[in-house]
Amino acid sequence: MSDKQIQEWKEKIQNRFGDESNLYDYLFSTMDNFYYRYLETTQTKNLKTLELAPKVWGARSVETSMVDALKIKNPDAKKGIMELAKTTPRSMNPSVTYELSVLVKELKSDKGELHLTGIIDWGHPEHENELKRLKKTVVFKYVDLTQFRKELAIKLEEVCEHFL
Repeated sequence: MSDKQIQEWKEKIQNRFGDESNLYDYLFSTMDNFYYRYLETTQTKNLKTLELAPKVWGARSVETSMVDALKIKNPDAKKGIMELAKTTPRSMNPSVTYELSVLVKELKSDKGELHLTGIIDWGHPEHENELKRLKKTVVFKYVDLTQFRKELAIKLEEVCEHFL
């Protein structure tokens, strides 16, 4: 690419994503694409990004099929889910929850900081026990729109590795 083409491309990106609402739209649509692949369960389908807390956006899902929950390959999560399946009678409807979220520290066209978090929680029924939760957080800092667009999906993929 010539310098002129690169500059035109940067201007095009700036015009499209320079507004904060467009940055949020891009962030949310990218996250929505990850839910289908990593968070959808037999119980929870068609997830969309919602505000989970102030400045925290994402989605949560519930898996009530222990057979499907045990398909996870992460050894720490698998061990916990196996224990849940063994110790909780089916009549108590054991469940595993999954969450993918982002804490928006700063989201601007010239810089930003996002804390991306993926959680697997087998602490049925309250799902509030930190010892029965696997959490992975990736801090994503960017210094321009090009970096934001190129690396957001890569950082989300890094967070979602433990859902496999």
